[in-house]
Amino acid sequence: MLAGALAFMALAVNPLGGLIAAIPFAILVLKWPALVVVAAGVPLAYVQVVVVDVAWGSLARIQAWKDFLERRRSPRVERLVASGGRFWITFFATPLLGPWLVMAFMRYAHVRHGRVALPIALGLLCTAVVLATLSMAVPELFARSSAIGVGR
Repeated sequence: MLAGALAFMALAVNPLGGLIAAIPFAILVLKWPALVVVAAGVPLAYVQVVVVDVAWGSLARIQAWKDFLERRRSPRVERLVASGGRFWITFFATPLLGPWLVMAFMRYAHVRHGRVALPIALGLLCTAVVLATLSMAVPELFARSSAIGVGR
């Protein structure tokens, strides 16, 4: 049980996969209730945001980092971060790009963590609810279709 919980935590915190891997694993393999999985998964996935925010704050004190960022500025990146952390753009970008990358873009745009915390957290919550629902519904659909002989 402890190994499963640790695996869930590692998956949820992971920036590559994150909730997309952790929620089905917890529901289908560990047989945890969806409410528990969502309640535990969202804060664990949000750890990515905190890590990026703290790391960015530390790196911002280094002149070489500032110079590196100035050399990387491009019109495309400028358009991406021009939103300044508006709610809906941040909300929809979170499940598509990942919370850590959204936070990195926002810090690049000089947007404070507090300004984007709610849309990122709600984006993660909606993602978790959809994934939990699918993790419960899709296997049930396959079981039902095989029971009635569909696909034979």
